[in-house]
Amino acid sequence: MASSEIRRDDGSLVVVGDRIVSEDHYATIKYIGEVPPTKGEWLGVEWDEPDRGKHDGKHNDKQYFTTKHETSGSFIRSQKVDFGIKFMTAVKDRYGLKTEDDAGVVTNELYVLNKNNKTTVVEMVGAKKLNMKQSKLEDLKEVDVKSMFVYGAGQDDIATLTPRIEMLNLGQNLVSSWKHVGDITRQLPNLTDLILSKNMLTVPENVDDLCPHFTHIKSLTFNKTYYTWKDILKCSKMLPSLDSLSFSYNELSSLVDSSQFLQNLTFLALENNHLKHWSEILHLGQLPKLGTLGLNENDIESVIFPDCLPGETTTLFSSLHTLYLHRNKISDWSSINELGKLKNLKELMFLFNPITESETMETVRQLQIAKIPTLTLLNRTEILAEERKGAEIDYLKRYGQQWRDSGGSQDSEKNKPSDEFIKQHPRYQFILEKWGAPEDSELVQKSTKLKDNLVCVKLECPQNPSKGIIEKKLPQTMTVAKVRGLVQRLFKADPSTLQLSYKSQKMDGPNIEMDNELRQLSFYSIENGDTVVVKW
Repeated sequence: MASSEIRRDDGSLVVVGDRIVSEDHYATIKYIGEVPPTKGEWLGVEWDEPDRGKHDGKHNDKQYFTTKHETSGSFIRSQKVDFGIKFMTAVKDRYGLKTEDDAGVVTNELYVLNKNNKTTVVEMVGAKKLNMKQSKLEDLKEVDVKSMFVYGAGQDDIATLTPRIEMLNLGQNLVSSWKHVGDITRQLPNLTDLILSKNMLTVPENVDDLCPHFTHIKSLTFNKTYYTWKDILKCSKMLPSLDSLSFSYNELSSLVDSSQFLQNLTFLALENNHLKHWSEILHLGQLPKLGTLGLNENDIESVIFPDCLPGETTTLFSSLHTLYLHRNKISDWSSINELGKLKNLKELMFLFNPITESETMETVRQLQIAKIPTLTLLNRTEILAEERKGAEIDYLKRYGQQWRDSGGSQDSEKNKPSDEFIKQHPRYQFILEKWGAPEDSELVQKSTKLKDNLVCVKLECPQNPSKGIIEKKLPQTMTVAKVRGLVQRLFKADPSTLQLSYKSQKMDGPNIEMDNELRQLSFYSIENGDTVVVKW
């Protein structure tokens, strides 16, 4: 029996493939019609949540529709479903002029709880004025209609009603296809930033037909859409101007060769996926303009650039200057060596990997700086020239004995360190040529006992000369914060303006500021007899 037509409130026809929401749960219509022996019309839907349904589209041995999962299908009456609203209805609901004194703000939801769980009402100041400004829809530049059940453009003349939109958030709506999105974007000639996260869009068969609708889009956020990378590359053909793509939270575990796609991409975020092997990441290596790559919170275990030898520069990722590898599973220092092969890497985010627990936080930072010569920003902290110098000199001392044992020598004719040493420390020779070989006394393995790691320093306060110069033996692991506490007690210093610096007895020049409270004394290479100067 032929099904009767189902229409939305605006008169638009509901068809198979459309998206719906019921009790805050989203689904795709897979069937419209009767389901004997019951009477009346049913919607066969596939829920986004694979375990929300009861079957796979089969009822009484008849397959009405198919689903990806065995328990994601349901039959539901249309009266229990919201089929969505058109774009301009959502815009007017959110930004249109409100006649109420509170300008549409739900004031009974604006409160804070004190420690006794008593509520204090928060007054919304300026809501009316803001609504008056935003209600001029023709002037809107940023529009957020996330989660407002938008199904498409409808019949409205969007180009006339909201001609100046530059940023549009269509996240978690009921648009079911790129065509429906394109019906909106083609009417917004100034639109450059588009957010489509948490939408289940079908992959278009012919992207060439849709290309005119998206040529002006430069930034796309497409998180939690569960496309494959192949799907993304196919869709990228209709986004020729795209320079920023966020494709996170998509359970992505593999990539494919991308060298013929995304030629204008400068920013790519693939965070919170399931990428494990660096060989997958290398599929992005030929993107000519890629400058920032976000790989935070994946499962990456190691980094390797097989196209070049230790100490050489890779031809891959030629424009990459910023790399985020926060919260992965990298546990070997060879991966840090490999990152040193990147030609233009300036910023690295590398916290919460197993390797960062192999040494103290300070030592890990110093080793990363020494191994990656181009870095200027590590974990959002700037690397100053003095810090780089200290890190590289400490690196020479730390591995100097291994270098000699493997065949290294200050005599250039005899300097033949083993291949294994070069593999583990590809930058050692470069740093050696820069700063010179460490002295024999500097190669002695330091004791880990506290008494053997004390340094005798002089504490001097020009503003309180009556105290004179105080000598103290301090552990090299003592932080600047604890040194501040010590000198406050000794010199009765004003903690609000207290400043510390140190001067070396061996080197002339200005005092070195000790302005990072988390640093240890060892970071500043303070030696016996050096002076910590106290001012406020």
